[in-house]
Amino acid sequence: MSGHILKNYDDELRFLKNNVLEMGGEVIEALEKSVKGLLQGDREICAEVVDEDEVIDSHEKKIDELGMSILLRFNPVASDLRQVLSSINICRSLERIGDHAVNIAKRSRKILKGALCEEVRLVDPLFIKAHEIVSASLTAYSDVDERKAHQVIKMDGLVDELHRSLSKNLSSTIAEHGGPNTESLLHILFISRSLERIGDLAVNIAEDIVFITSAEDIRHT
Repeated sequence: MSGHILKNYDDELRFLKNNVLEMGGEVIEALEKSVKGLLQGDREICAEVVDEDEVIDSHEKKIDELGMSILLRFNPVASDLRQVLSSINICRSLERIGDHAVNIAKRSRKILKGALCEEVRLVDPLFIKAHEIVSASLTAYSDVDERKAHQVIKMDGLVDELHRSLSKNLSSTIAEHGGPNTESLLHILFISRSLERIGDLAVNIAEDIVFITSAEDIRHT
């Protein structure tokens, strides 16, 4: 490549990465708002998450287009090719995390329409860990840090453990007491499941980072 084309190529790779990180910031904000609305009893915050989902979806489309443009115009190879392909995959994982944030926000609004449900506080430890694992996966992507990516994969075990514990607790409460809070408790169960799936998607991001750095496909291993 000539110097001018090479500069354009490097600029576009950097632009692609910056857009993925920007989308990651939007997704983390959506996740924060969805649980903040639940814990603070603010349905308006939850509504913002639903309304702003189109921004995340548009960002995914933009990243897809940027990635395909780089592939077609520059025909990257080796680590650059892996970076482009993985960036496209990562933005899809981020979009799905955004969808889970929307699901949490919608269920939170339904919970907040009813009587006060003290069990919503039980979501907080799982949310904190889900937030941590997503943030760590984005840091690993930003720094191209394979060691950090492997740490993210290990972190998912605690997310799963917290989800199992919360699900068991809520299921026992529903079976033993039932009553007017049953519907809200079921919504909390689904919120817990969404947070657990967010952890899985952060692992997907980490696996893509390992692929970028070492060309090793560690999915399903």
